[in-house]
Amino acid sequence: MKALTAVIPLVLLIACNPEPETALAEDEAANTQSNGTASFKLANREIREETLQMLGDADIEYWIGDDGAINYNLADGEAIDRIGNDVILTYIRRN
Repeated sequence: MKALTAVIPLVLLIACNPEPETALAEDEAANTQSNGTASFKLANREIREETLQMLGDADIEYWIGDDGAINYNLADGEAIDRIGNDVILTYIRRN
């Protein structure tokens, strides 16, 4: 009976997971490779505003897409990662 109790949630999880949209992921990867840009979204307003401020202070080129995503050149990826980590850690310390 214990095995059945463990198997039922596992079966439900597997059955309820949608199949990944591989075509969409492949198109996005191809688009990223072809134009040398990437993007990310930040839902938290405070983190987003501070990130944008720090990107500007560091003279990193970025632009806001139609979907609200922050777009950037892949060459600036490491600097953006460092800024993102700093902003998030600062936010965590404050709260």
